[in-house]
Amino acid sequence: MRLGKLADIEWKGIIWSAAYGDLSVKELLTILKGFGPMEILQFEKPGTFRGQLSLSLSENGAKEITLYYLEVMGPKRRGGGREALGYLKRIFKGELYVEDPGIIRVKNANEESIPFWIKMFQEGHIEALDSAECSLTRQTSEAEMNRIKDRIESARKQRD
Repeated sequence: MRLGKLADIEWKGIIWSAAYGDLSVKELLTILKGFGPMEILQFEKPGTFRGQLSLSLSENGAKEITLYYLEVMGPKRRGGGREALGYLKRIFKGELYVEDPGIIRVKNANEESIPFWIKMFQEGHIEALDSAECSLTRQTSEAEMNRIKDRIESARKQRD
């Protein structure tokens, strides 16, 4: 933890801090518990994953978690993204959305990460996906989902 009013705190096994600006321990806890204003927070579960997200309440009072950045760390990364999404969804008990999913990886991110996010959407780990490559919501038909997957797979094959 930093000295003074500014803070990094550990909550539910994850280290949290303000992504931009400064928040006190009390302000961070209020936001994490879903009672504060929308803020963008940085988080890290040491050795496992780290990223940025925002927390807010929808018009109907449901918690919404918007994931801006997620990086899985450590030697065993397979399945780590799925685990991270499930963990975040469980601790906040809210709906998880992804904005610009391309930044999940540091290199060649957009094109490589889209198949992962589509799979996470299909498995129900996220409620919506919005990126330059595609936009998915629960209203997206199975036919449209298949067209998107085919288009992305074709683009991937052309690159390789």
